[in-house]
Amino acid sequence: MGCWPFATWAGDAALRVTALSQPPATMAADSARSDDSRGSVAAYLWLHAPRDRTAWYALRLAADWQQASRPLLAIRGNVRACVTVYLPPDYRPHTDSIFDAALDPSFSHRAVVYLLPADLRAGQPVYLALGDPGQTQPIRVGITDVASYRADDLRHVRLSTFFASVQLSMLLVILCFWAVLHDRMYLYFVLYVGAQVLYVMAASGELFALPGAALLSPLGYRTGQCAAALSAAFSIWFILAFADLRRYTPRLGATLGVLRWPFLACAALVWMAFLQPNAWLPNTVNLLLVVCTALVLLSGWLAWRRGNRQAGFFLLSWVPLLALTMARVVQLVAGYRLPEWLEYGFPASMAWSAVVITVGLADRTLQVRHERDHASDLAQRDPLTGVLNRRAIMDHLRKAWKASTHTAEPLAALFLDIDHFKRINDTRGHAGGDACLTAVVDEIRAELGGSGEVGRYGGEEFLIVLQGDAARSAQRVAERIGARASALRVRIGEHRIAFTVSIGVAVRDTLITNLDVLVQCADAAQYRAKAEGRNRVVLWRPGLGGTAPVAAR
Repeated sequence: MGCWPFATWAGDAALRVTALSQPPATMAADSARSDDSRGSVAAYLWLHAPRDRTAWYALRLAADWQQASRPLLAIRGNVRACVTVYLPPDYRPHTDSIFDAALDPSFSHRAVVYLLPADLRAGQPVYLALGDPGQTQPIRVGITDVASYRADDLRHVRLSTFFASVQLSMLLVILCFWAVLHDRMYLYFVLYVGAQVLYVMAASGELFALPGAALLSPLGYRTGQCAAALSAAFSIWFILAFADLRRYTPRLGATLGVLRWPFLACAALVWMAFLQPNAWLPNTVNLLLVVCTALVLLSGWLAWRRGNRQAGFFLLSWVPLLALTMARVVQLVAGYRLPEWLEYGFPASMAWSAVVITVGLADRTLQVRHERDHASDLAQRDPLTGVLNRRAIMDHLRKAWKASTHTAEPLAALFLDIDHFKRINDTRGHAGGDACLTAVVDEIRAELGGSGEVGRYGGEEFLIVLQGDAARSAQRVAERIGARASALRVRIGEHRIAFTVSIGVAVRDTLITNLDVLVQCADAAQYRAKAEGRNRVVLWRPGLGGTAPVAAR
C-alpha cells in the first residue's frame, strides 16, 4: 500500500488516507488489525475518480472519536462518479448518489452522508471504491460530528432555497406576461430560466428530493447536463430577442444564432449512451460556453454603445453571471476543488440576473406601451394643430352622448369656422392659413381649460364638445372664444393677420334625438351666423334647420 498526499480543508476530524493498490482481501480482518502505514493527515480529503479503473482508499481517524455527537461520513461532489463505501462494523457495501430519491430526508442532497459508530476508533478504516464513470473535479470526503453538519446543512438549504425561490418567482412573473402578451421573447425567458433552475437543482441533487423524484433518479446526472445545454441554447434565443442583437450587431447576432444548435445537439447526445458522451460531452459544452460567453458580452457591449437600452439591462444582469460561469467552467475543466464563494456565488448571480432581466422586461413592456399609446395618439390627432381629428372628436362626442343619456347632464356642440379663410390663404399663403389655425386652437384651449374637447372637423372648421356646467353656459363660452379670436394678430413675416370666427351652438334637448342631429344643428347655427354677417355666435333653435335630413335617415 502506498501513501497519497491531499490538501487540507477546515473540518472537525483529522483523517489519514491510504491509496490501496488492490481491494482489501477481507475487510473485517483488515479492520481488526492495526495499520502502521502513515498516510497524509487532513481534515477533509479530495479524491479523484479514475476513468478506466476502480480506485480503493482506506480512511482512518487520526485519533479515536471522542465527541458526544456521533461521527458522520460526508461525500460531496460525486456528481458522476460511482462511489461505494464500506462502513464499520459490518462493512457491507453502500452505493448511493445525490440523485437517489431514497436518501435520508433529514439531510439535504448536498452530500451523501453515512452515520458511523459512536465509538469509532482510529484503527477502524472506512473503505471507498471510486470507479467508472470518473470525473475531473475532485470528490470531497470528510468525517464530522452530526450536530455540526446539521447546522452547516441548514445554512446551505436556506441559501439554496432563497436563490431558487427568487428565480422561480421571476419565472412565474414572466410566465404571466407571456400568457397575456403572447410574445415569444417572454417564452424564451421562461424556458431559459426554467432550464437553469432545473440544472442547478439537478447538479445539487435537490431536484431529487422533490415529490415524484423517484421517477428521475434513474436518469442521474444526465438530467442536469441536458438542462445545462438547453439553458445555454434558450439563453441565446432570449438575448437575441431581448437586446435585438441581430439589428444592432448583425454579424455577431448571426454567429450567436448559429451557436444555439450545437447546444441543442448536446442536450440530445447526453442520452445516447453508445456514443459514450460522459467521456467528452461535459468539456465540449463547457468550451462552447466559453466561446458564447465572450461573443455575448462583446455583442451586448456594442449594442449598448449603439444606443440599445435593453442591452444595458443585459450587461447589468449578466456580467456577474457570465464571470462566475467562466470561473465555474474553468473549475470543472481544470478539476479544481469547488470553493464556497463559487458554490453560492453562481446561484446568487443567477438570481440577480433573473431579477434584473425581469425589470428589463417590464421596462421593455412599458416602452412598447408608450410607443403604442403614442402611435394611437398620433392616429387620433390632427398633425397641424394637435387637436383631435374628425373621427376622434366624433368618437368623443359619441361617448359624451352616451354618458349624457345615463346621467341627464347637459351636452352641447359648438361648430366654429374661421371667416374668409380662403382669402387668408390666397393673400398670405398656406403658411399664413396654418398659422391662423394654430393660433385659434391655442385660444380655444385656453378658454376651455379642461372643461371640453376640441377637434378639427375639416379645413378651417372645428367641433367643440362641452358637458355639464360648461354645456349650461355654452353660448357664453362660444362668445368668449369669438372675442379671443377677434383680438388675435398673427404675425407672418412683416405682416400681422387679423381674422374673426363664426360659431354655431347646439344644446341637447328633446328635439335633438341623436348626436348626428346635434352636430347638424350646430352646423346650421354656424351657417346662420355667417349669413347674419359673420363674427358672431348663434344658438340653434327650431326653425334654423338641421333636424329634418338626419331624422329622415
